[in-house]
Amino acid sequence: MTKNIGDILAKLPADVKIIPGHGGLSTREDLKAYHQTLVETTDVVQKGMMSGKTLEGLKKDGLPEKYKSWGMGFIKTDFWIETIHKSLTMKMK
Repeated sequence: MTKNIGDILAKLPADVKIIPGHGGLSTREDLKAYHQTLVETTDVVQKGMMSGKTLEGLKKDGLPEKYKSWGMGFIKTDFWIETIHKSLTMKMK
């Protein structure tokens, strides 16, 4: 998903209006911020995995404070960490 959004961002004009599946009308800058969140949270989980942390350890550590509000919606922080962990584990196989 992260790669796909990055690819889409490269093709979108600056003044595009995006109608998301959830939430209000968005701009290219909104999508860019969302993409950056995906990149950074994936990096946090990946670095934790590379340092030997278990899924439970990663969930216990959580994500950096600046992403706290992201875990308040319909996708909770633990679920997001599990999703990233599962995706990265599948890539390693």
